[in-house]
Amino acid sequence: MTYDEIYKSKLMTANEAIKAHIKNGDKLFLGGLGIAKETFTTLLNKIKEGEYSGISAYGNLILNDIGLDDERLTPDKFRYYAYFYGGYERSGAKYGSVTNVPLHLNQFEEYMKFVSPDVAVIPMSPPDEQGFCNIGPAGYIPAGIVNSKKIIAEINKNIPRVCGSRHDFHVSEISAFVEHNEPIDIPPSGESSETDKKIASYILEQIPDGACIQLGIGGTANAVGYGLVDKKHLGVHSEMYGDSMAYLQKLGVIDNSQKTFMPGRSVCGFTMATRETLDYIDKNPRVYYEPYQYVNDVKNIAANDNMISINTGLSMDLTGQLCSESIGFRQFSGSGGQVDYIRGATLSKGGKSFIAMSSVANTKNGPVSKICLSLAPGSIVTTLRAEIMYVVTEYGCVNLRFCDVPTRAKRLISIAHPDFRDELTFEAKKNGLIY
Repeated sequence: MTYDEIYKSKLMTANEAIKAHIKNGDKLFLGGLGIAKETFTTLLNKIKEGEYSGISAYGNLILNDIGLDDERLTPDKFRYYAYFYGGYERSGAKYGSVTNVPLHLNQFEEYMKFVSPDVAVIPMSPPDEQGFCNIGPAGYIPAGIVNSKKIIAEINKNIPRVCGSRHDFHVSEISAFVEHNEPIDIPPSGESSETDKKIASYILEQIPDGACIQLGIGGTANAVGYGLVDKKHLGVHSEMYGDSMAYLQKLGVIDNSQKTFMPGRSVCGFTMATRETLDYIDKNPRVYYEPYQYVNDVKNIAANDNMISINTGLSMDLTGQLCSESIGFRQFSGSGGQVDYIRGATLSKGGKSFIAMSSVANTKNGPVSKICLSLAPGSIVTTLRAEIMYVVTEYGCVNLRFCDVPTRAKRLISIAHPDFRDELTFEAKKNGLIY
């Protein structure tokens, strides 16, 4: 059979694919962010109607509202095991349909081997002239697919075909195809506020020409990214490749010429960006996608000289313990790749890691200092204090590496919001952190 004949022989509706390949009690791998929406929504409706039970799904945060907060999705019928939360996962967790799996992303291959999914339900590009479908810019997908017993591919012509080591899958490897074309959902990445720009200014002065960068998402990351426009010969080794990186690479600011690991191309795990950036990465060999267990491998990160890691946090105590994923006991996001990149940058020759956060959180009860005497009860310590290097707020940048506790406390208080510094100093002395 030709590739086209194989494809057509496995082409089904979502209902047909589910009936043929999914049974009660199955474990499904969904990937995350942009999921196979038509197929999975059809399955969820069947679960809600009582046609299926005992279904567990595994993946990342989801950008589509698929009704995870529906009361009919009781834990005996369905449970979504998510290693990173967004708004939809947080809503689902209230009803018991979603639960969190703590995970450093360099462990993703081992995690998928442990789960051993029955079926991967994944969006892919249409097959090329050689019969290969592409998963697009999604480094969290390869490990899930290769460790699944079956694959249902939801074909979407809007998925960019990216260059990567494990991103092509032949039609002969796939059990069923469901065609469903729709635009890729792209949430706003966050406008940079004046506070973000001030925080970024302290970081930018620490980044040398020829550095290799990792950036996350949000206003501060954007302020840093677009602020790098005057630098030269930057490289990229990053879990996320975003709009600012594509902008800098088009300008030639990012040329990857001085990278000491995989030089000549930007190496990344996933992209969540505008359509313009998605068009830029389409079939672009200068942007190369690797699975999470590779791009987040601490040894690979550290192999880049002058590795610069920039991440954010929700709160930090005066000894440097960082909470980046929960508000008290409430899971807010996930461990992600923060620790992987902090460790990698610290081990890199000339490397630096930064935790960037505004000095206060504006809550319904008024402003609260993000730098605090101790973390709130239930707060998850995402990054250990011994691994923190630079901490940056709009009031300055301090280096905590190799500092004793009193020095750490004093330095952190110096970049806290002025309205909280006296109270923090009093409490630090009262509790023996400063003496």
